[in-house]
Amino acid sequence: MPKKRGKKPAKNKVVRVRKTIVNDEDCLHMHCAKWLRDTYPVLLAFHVANERDAPVQYHVKLKRKGVLKGVADWLMFPTDGRKFAIELKDDEGEQELEQIKFQKRWERTGGLYFVVRTLEEFKSIVGAMMMFG
Repeated sequence: MPKKRGKKPAKNKVVRVRKTIVNDEDCLHMHCAKWLRDTYPVLLAFHVANERDAPVQYHVKLKRKGVLKGVADWLMFPTDGRKFAIELKDDEGEQELEQIKFQKRWERTGGLYFVVRTLEEFKSIVGAMMMFG
């Protein structure tokens, strides 16, 4: 009897969790950036793109140019001279050693540092810092 052609039987299908604003750090970054631009357009705030996937030689070059490992994702400077940093993490993310070292250095200079996991937390912290300092 000849073999039937057609679909192969399904192997153990991997179920992937769809990334959403709730559990995707990139998406969280974009939502925070949009909210920040819309809500506080005059606030000097910027995302530090420190997480490049690149060859080792490129990272060596960046380090020689002054790029610092572990810098928080967002640095913010209200007009009254204060400063604060926000590190965004997804649901399961943990600070790396270099990020902890940066946090300690930042706080020694008088800056405030926050680890944030949701857009709501981001809005609350930025709003409080802008309102109360």
